Amino acid sequence: MTTFQIGYFGKLPARSDFVKGGAQHELTGLLDEWLAGMMNQLTTNPRWKQHYDAAQPLHFAFVGPQSRVAVAGHLAASNDQSGRRFPFIAVGTLDVPQPDTFIAVSPLALTPLWLRLGALADDALNAPEPAAPLQALGRAVLDADAGCDGHAAALERFAAATDMAALEALLAQGGRRYCVRGIVLGIGLLLQPFQWTGSTRLDRSLVLPLPRDEHARAQVAAFWLALIAPFLDRLEIELALFVAEIDGQTMLVVGFSGATPAALHAIIDPETAGAQLIAFDETAWVDDMIINDHAAQRLSACLAQDGLSLAGARAMFNETFA
Repeated sequence: MTTFQIGYFGKLPARSDFVKGGAQHELTGLLDEWLAGMMNQLTTNPRWKQHYDAAQPLHFAFVGPQSRVAVAGHLAASNDQSGRRFPFIAVGTLDVPQPDTFIAVSPLALTPLWLRLGALADDALNAPEPAAPLQALGRAVLDADAGCDGHAAALERFAAATDMAALEALLAQGGRRYCVRGIVLGIGLLLQPFQWTGSTRLDRSLVLPLPRDEHARAQVAAFWLALIAPFLDRLEIELALFVAEIDGQTMLVVGFSGATPAALHAIIDPETAGAQLIAFDETAWVDDMIINDHAAQRLSACLAQDGLSLAGARAMFNETFA
């Protein structure tokens, strides 16, 4: 276990000025620049206030296969007493002893922190006089479990006990259904060039569906990241992870360029999403891409079996795209 100290900054409806406090002074300064860049991009759209006001609170993290420090935070679109808009953010860092294996299990490790950060931030956002909630937020020291072994075992149990049909049922919401076969293949096809070229560039972010259930959400997010992580081995790259509501559904957004404004901008402004985000609502393009790829076709046939466990799917995925 490690300790997680919190810093905060941004605007609150009950305050006329910008608030900032707690720990993590250097980090909050860097993230202030990140948010300012996002707001500069967002405000170029005449309808930006409409999109900003509709944005739901989200969790985020920055993790990397070579980084022994992970950043985890909670962000809410907010404003001050005069209605001037700027997010409120609560954030901290935790030491990561095994960065190469942490990416895959990071949702399991970070979800307890995200939930606690969200609750503390909500107290400050909703208080008519936020002095006491801000003091509690800045003084809070949370316990964080960044060890990978226990989380990896939990992911393995989930993957062994859940089949393709069960995952599709978990993801189905409001009449919307996802093709897990297409998503799994799509991840491999999009990320395989990392291995061919050693490149760390993928300018667009992946948008992967998550269940509404909080417990299953962390497990499914970990499964998606377990497919992504092997492509990033030995690369100097920082992922930006967001658990955010997009078009009424909870999504895991995975960006490959660290704390750049583009992914967050696209989450808040749906008019820019098409240019910045790769969604998997429709995966017919996957079948077009594998017409001449016999290994991928074999994987596709296996993934089409409803009773295939996620553990089996992951193993065959790794064999195909290794």
